[in-house]
Amino acid sequence: MENKRSYKAALLSLGCKVNSYETEKIREDLVLKGFEIVDFSEAADVYIINTCSVTNIADRKSRQMLHRARSLNPDAVIVATGCYVQTEKDKSKLDEIADILIGNNHKGNIADEVLVYIEKLEKGNCVSQDEINRNAFAIDDIAQEKAIESFSINDYPERSRAFVRIEDGCNQFCSYCIIPYARGRVRSRKEEDILEEVKALAEKGFKEVVLTGIHISSYGFENYEKHMKNMSDVHFDGTPLLELVSKISKTEGIERIRLGSLEPRIITREFALGLSKIPEFCPHFHLSLQSGCNTVLKRMNRHYSAEEFLEKCDILREVFDRPAITTDVIVGFPGETEEEFAESMDMCRKASFAKMHIFKYSRRKGTVADKMPGQLTEKTKHERSLKLQALDDEMRDRYISSFIGQEVKILVEEEIDGYLQGLTERYVQVRCKMTRHDEEKKEKTAEGYVSSLVKIRIIKALPDGILLGEL
Repeated sequence: MENKRSYKAALLSLGCKVNSYETEKIREDLVLKGFEIVDFSEAADVYIINTCSVTNIADRKSRQMLHRARSLNPDAVIVATGCYVQTEKDKSKLDEIADILIGNNHKGNIADEVLVYIEKLEKGNCVSQDEINRNAFAIDDIAQEKAIESFSINDYPERSRAFVRIEDGCNQFCSYCIIPYARGRVRSRKEEDILEEVKALAEKGFKEVVLTGIHISSYGFENYEKHMKNMSDVHFDGTPLLELVSKISKTEGIERIRLGSLEPRIITREFALGLSKIPEFCPHFHLSLQSGCNTVLKRMNRHYSAEEFLEKCDILREVFDRPAITTDVIVGFPGETEEEFAESMDMCRKASFAKMHIFKYSRRKGTVADKMPGQLTEKTKHERSLKLQALDDEMRDRYISSFIGQEVKILVEEEIDGYLQGLTERYVQVRCKMTRHDEEKKEKTAEGYVSSLVKIRIIKALPDGILLGEL
């Protein structure tokens, strides 16, 4: 970068793992152009906020972080990107607090846009909205996008696992969700690009990759689209995703492949059996439930029943030994009665999840659910979330206790106070005391263990949902 001095850039990612992946790519691009990356709390010349818009609260937090960046350095260049930028109809709200606006399908251009902006300022030029093409170029009608923005990541500093984005967009239009409007329709990355990225990560020493996206069950959906009568006829046989996992498994150095959140309908016996034949595949399935009550599921516009979901769990447990089945559940959806909540609780108990991520329903302007009658009070939603959390603790403890006395492998992510810590292939957190010999050579040992797969014998379960083991 041919500038008079080195510039400092701070980045903040809000929301999902896809945002985190994209922010990592922006960071990498900035480093290549000579920027020094600093913590978001520090004074910087450039602040980049990758915003979230999943709820009204997420919108508010995105605005708050933009204002915070301006307060940290009033003269800094503020860049707003992400879902809030994409969905906010009144762009004047953003113009007041950001200098550059970038939509969701142009994040690969951010480093260049920042550089052009800074160079104009340095030359004393008047930087106008038209000159930097803020809104005209950077925020398209994403619903019309047919291709995913193509970029890859070469490294993940200070991480043991690498995330790989395989698709963007969603066609489901759940009644509570704004994401199809923020991210557009399903667009899959080319298989050869994904494999090339995985190979590069393996060469950097990464042993585990996590395949992520907005709706990865729809990976390869474009191959079926022309045969469909309408967008709801999505063919969830999982073949493209299964084939991708199989090809990634042949990458030298990759020992673990983990999938992000899955649509329940993708789980068929054929799909599960196919994955079970891939030794590198981690038997951890995050199946988004949202509610265990059929009437609520219908109001949510989810395309399965509670009974069908339980059948999918049965298939996984028949094919895999103790698969980790985790999920998301929303409590307090508009109109949810006590009876419907009790039905959802009962279904979750039958599913016997390894872990539930529990969310209190939060309204999002622009969604169908926002205008539904029967909006519940925060008090009711809080009470129901506590009840579901108690059930989650019970199921989680039962699941992790099933591994006591057994040998597992963990991917070591860090060493803290003489303990190694990492995840099993079933996404269970394990803590392991280093041996006395190891402690004597602590620095060398810790460096050698991190990012390595280590065999551990499980001794007991700790109260915080972590297993304790020994080498």
